[in-house]
Amino acid sequence: MRKGKKDGLSAEELENRLSSITLSTGNVNKKYIVRDIVFATDRIETDLFSPDVNANEVFSGVYRQLKEIAFEYEADAVINCHFEEKYVEYQGKWVVEIFAYGTVVQFTQTTIG
Repeated sequence: MRKGKKDGLSAEELENRLSSITLSTGNVNKKYIVRDIVFATDRIETDLFSPDVNANEVFSGVYRQLKEIAFEYEADAVINCHFEEKYVEYQGKWVVEIFAYGTVVQFTQTTIG
């Protein structure tokens, strides 16, 4: 992530802004302009299918990356997100590699009248 936009914010302000950014695997029912297509990756040593593993936590790294990228664009959402995962051997250990991508959008204001 580029430095700059987040530097002037407290940790709490940054977290509040990131939490307001929408991630969606589909489209959204709002008018928007497309800013860019973005990508995120992560590699985690875990058994994704173990009953002791929370899949949401495994994917949280790429979720956050997508939101941070949207924040840098001063955008509101990343839509049509796709997530792929695969197990690979990496440095002698089995890991889950996650690849994610989506479209960064900025909602547009509409007025009637």
